[in-house]
Amino acid sequence: MEHDGIGREEANMPREELCQLLNIRAEFCDGVKGFLEFAFTQLEYCSGDKIRCPCIRCDNQKFLNRDTVNVHLLRKGFTPGYSTWFAHGELLGAVAPVSTSAVEASTSMDVGCEHGQQYRTMVMEAMGPEEELHLRSAFEVNHEEEPNKDAADFYSLLKDAEVPLWEGCKKHSKLSAISQLLNCKSEFNMSISCYDRIMKIVKNMLPESEKLPSDFYQSKKMLRKLGLEYTSIDVCENNCMLFYKETENLIECTICGHPRYKLRRNDGGGRRKDVPYRRLRYLPITPRLQRLFMSSRTAELMSWHVKGGDSDEMVHPACGEAWKHFDRIHPSFSTEPRNVRLGLCTDGFNPFSQSARPYSCWPVFVTVYNLPPSICMKRPYIFLSLVISGPKSPGKSIDVLLRPLIDELKILWEVGVTTYDIFRKENFQMKAVLLWTINDFPAYGMLSGWSTHGKLACPYCMENSKTFTLQHGGKTSFFDCHRQFLPMDHAYRYQVDSFFNGRIETDPPPRRLSGEELKNRISALPNITFGLKAPKHTIPGFGKDHNWVKRSIFWELPYWHTLLIRHNLDVMHIVRNVFLNIFYTCMDVKGKTKDNVKARQDLELYCKRPKLRIQFVNGKLVKPPASYVLSKDQAMEVCEWVKGLRLPDGYASNISKCVNLDDYKFYGLKSHDCHVFMLRLLPIAFREVLPAPVWDALTELSCYFRDLCSTTLRVQDMEVLEKNIVVTLCKLEKIFPPAFFDSMEHLPVHLAYEAKVGGPVQYRWMYPFERLMHDIKQKVKNRASIEGSIVEAYIIEEISTFCSHYFEPSIQTRLNQVPRNEDEGEFDLVDRLSIFTHQGRPFGKPSARHLTTQEFNAAELYVLLNCVEVQPFGKYFDDYIRQSCPNISQIDLERRREMEFPAWFRSYVNDSKNHVDGRLKDLSYGPGNKVKCYKGYFVNGYRFHTKEYGKDKRTFNSGVCIKGSSYNDFESDYYGMLVDIIELDYFGIGNKVVLFKCDWYDRDKGMKVHPQHGLVEINYKLRLPTNDPFVLAQQAHQVFYTGYPGKKKNRRLWWAVIKTKARGRFLPSGTEENFSDFYQEENYRIPTPISMTDELDDPDILVGVNRDAEDIDAAEIELTTNQMEEDLEDEEEDFEDEQTEEEEHEAEED
Repeated sequence: MEHDGIGREEANMPREELCQLLNIRAEFCDGVKGFLEFAFTQLEYCSGDKIRCPCIRCDNQKFLNRDTVNVHLLRKGFTPGYSTWFAHGELLGAVAPVSTSAVEASTSMDVGCEHGQQYRTMVMEAMGPEEELHLRSAFEVNHEEEPNKDAADFYSLLKDAEVPLWEGCKKHSKLSAISQLLNCKSEFNMSISCYDRIMKIVKNMLPESEKLPSDFYQSKKMLRKLGLEYTSIDVCENNCMLFYKETENLIECTICGHPRYKLRRNDGGGRRKDVPYRRLRYLPITPRLQRLFMSSRTAELMSWHVKGGDSDEMVHPACGEAWKHFDRIHPSFSTEPRNVRLGLCTDGFNPFSQSARPYSCWPVFVTVYNLPPSICMKRPYIFLSLVISGPKSPGKSIDVLLRPLIDELKILWEVGVTTYDIFRKENFQMKAVLLWTINDFPAYGMLSGWSTHGKLACPYCMENSKTFTLQHGGKTSFFDCHRQFLPMDHAYRYQVDSFFNGRIETDPPPRRLSGEELKNRISALPNITFGLKAPKHTIPGFGKDHNWVKRSIFWELPYWHTLLIRHNLDVMHIVRNVFLNIFYTCMDVKGKTKDNVKARQDLELYCKRPKLRIQFVNGKLVKPPASYVLSKDQAMEVCEWVKGLRLPDGYASNISKCVNLDDYKFYGLKSHDCHVFMLRLLPIAFREVLPAPVWDALTELSCYFRDLCSTTLRVQDMEVLEKNIVVTLCKLEKIFPPAFFDSMEHLPVHLAYEAKVGGPVQYRWMYPFERLMHDIKQKVKNRASIEGSIVEAYIIEEISTFCSHYFEPSIQTRLNQVPRNEDEGEFDLVDRLSIFTHQGRPFGKPSARHLTTQEFNAAELYVLLNCVEVQPFGKYFDDYIRQSCPNISQIDLERRREMEFPAWFRSYVNDSKNHVDGRLKDLSYGPGNKVKCYKGYFVNGYRFHTKEYGKDKRTFNSGVCIKGSSYNDFESDYYGMLVDIIELDYFGIGNKVVLFKCDWYDRDKGMKVHPQHGLVEINYKLRLPTNDPFVLAQQAHQVFYTGYPGKKKNRRLWWAVIKTKARGRFLPSGTEENFSDFYQEENYRIPTPISMTDELDDPDILVGVNRDAEDIDAAEIELTTNQMEEDLEDEEEDFEDEQTEEEEHEAEED
């Protein structure tokens, strides 16, 4: 129907005149009017004051205002077949039936399920509005045709979203039930047989009209329509090439000639499907990124970085210079805030137990950085992109296997993809950029093409590194490589006896090459043939002038050279390895110490430390004791201290289980255990057992990592850390032998720069990915097809996670799981005084008791003085006292306030002459004398225990801190021990206050703060004499106390104080105070510059006192030339084939 000659004036004419003018029926005019009224009430489908125009010409493709749509419809009529207004919100109601059977079944829903609406929305957002519109339009144009497969799947899901699970069911539709059941299977890692059995039991419990699928296969088949598929790409057995794109139809490798398919015995039956030797599973990231914009839960958050990144402090990569530099270089990309920033991580793991055959499977993950800190790097937003099959590590041939992902990244950069943004209700051309990769050091070399073995292992220092090979140890040493980073006039540069013997350092620090300079170098590299059996080709100059083993495939990305950071040094692994080297050396762990016989032999060659050289005494070779190595008794004390260590709940694992007191050794230390020990416990463990200069250097290193790992950073502080770490490493070089310094001890010198440019390390370390790999390993059910099992389980998890966004709030999933220390507080709708509205949750059975007179008076006064609404009355009281006593001192005024204020306040607010809030009258009557007492309390993200309740527990949750002017203003903080938790009951329903009663330690006489490192100690025997033991529960922050190993009398009465972080708390900016339980440091500490010390110049400071020298077997130091050659590294072979210690350790952790 088409009507010409009508304008907006005519459109607003009375209905009778308009119908007569256009010769149309009045019902049509009424229908258009009704349509417009309905459409503009569906705000979710509107774009401001516009809706999609459903006329013949616009066909729901344009957003127009109300008058224009009205004119179009009256002139041209509705697009044919648009009988259900699904593009305008009618999807949320009933869908009108059409003629074909498939659609009739899916659209004639009498909605019996009361909770079906969100599941219909889920189907719509999974399919995408444009796809849904296309499917409906394609079908409804011709009512005589059956829908195609995609359309039939779509209508089938719509049907399942609203058809009750059984006739009369009001709580579940078929889709909601299956979504929740599959979510349970995925989250709890149920086997298929377990799921099938549960389904059988549940079906038997339901009425006969139930519509629940019978098993996992049917459930998966139904929900698979919501998922995103993956493709399998055949790979040469030797990783030479992919059978992909132009080589897709080949049957053998063009590099090594290896056949593509396995030989299958002809059993006389029909032709069997060819089975390739190896497969690469590829999960395209484009549709997964598009789904973030098509989901109403995440679409708006994908632009968070625009405002969230505008901060002087760095709380997110968007705040860092790397992000901002890229935006300046590529304005066409940055002007669209919805364009996506990505990070990539890969690492290998063994899905089998350690006793099984070695196997290395390599998943490749891609994470999205557009999101706010509260959800960025969380599991639902880390996408599995590739699964590289084992059994061997791909080595430098990983470039072959990354090809599909790199091709996709190039398309996302150069062209982009049309994506629907459900928040703005518009299509846009989404593009994406890969900001950097995140890997441990061996994988860093695999991805970057710069070998991380040998003398030139450092990718920053490159050929300017001053490393050397130890003559006796046969390993590369980074000893004395750090003085060149010092200022040119620094005294350490000119010391010839403390570092490399006789050397004065005059060279400037190595210059960081720009991306353009690196690109030029890369361009000059020859092409390399990949594959396990490819002839080894060493690029000329390898190991001397450079360490390039290939031209990395990432350089194909057009923007790669413009990035400030291309590959991140992983702080997680560096901290772990540095800690283990320090700990094993100081504890003198045989086979793992860096101070062995060969190290002492090399010490004699390179350093002037004659008292530590191997000596010949009384016909025996002996190794003199070093002061940085603990004696056996001291090592026993440290082990016993760790064994008795009690940490707060959730702070770390039970590290005491790692100690074996039979042999005084540590076993099974995980990466996070090393993190906690290095950043927090190391200064305490070695405080009394190492000489002060040695302890000071190690504590400086601990503070460096602690400051580096803060969730909030500032550029100026990172510049201080850049200078501090150089001095600290130089101090360590004056202490430990050259064999101590491998690449892990050198890399910290570059970490502060990466933090300054890239932002907080929590977004650039491997903890989230390691955890995800651990979970993926648990999903391997089919050991015969590891990679296929991983991908299939991941697809189900991806579907179930997407569905869980639409579950009712009462259904607990991974997305809305209750935090460990959830206080369950809710904002009260009753208008109460602020003192009664704080959140918190007690646990345990309460007991009742009566307060003493002193307790009652102290509690009543404290509540009054800390109630915001009462604070103005405190000034009135002071004025009242000063009127009668004009010359009263401040001390006397405070004393009278403590004694008289409650009674004065009660009298004042109940005086009819004073018009005050009635709620204050209820407060003035005071609490009841009978109170409830609890053993524990959840508040502020902490779990608190009373001292008595927690004394026999393995965790310590009784330490309380009341902050001073700031959380890191240590000298103004108060520290105490929680004695009792009482609940005061005031007049009025629900008017309750929870107070912590604490024993407070004397801040003036019993507290010390280290001036350089900020370490706090308290004397637990010196208590604060006070009549005010109470604090509000909401004012309390948690600390824990620990003594020191050793038996020195001057330390027995002193405890070290360690502050903890709340779990799951959020700052106003949206930054989560605690990223996860693998991070437990304070939010922010201002680092102070450190200076050199002359104490380490004393030649006797490194000699162990009152300790016997260690006898050495003469055969132990006889090293033949052949043995030395066997010990020397073959860098390139290590790069390709060696199972590194890090991989073995990670496998043990898994």
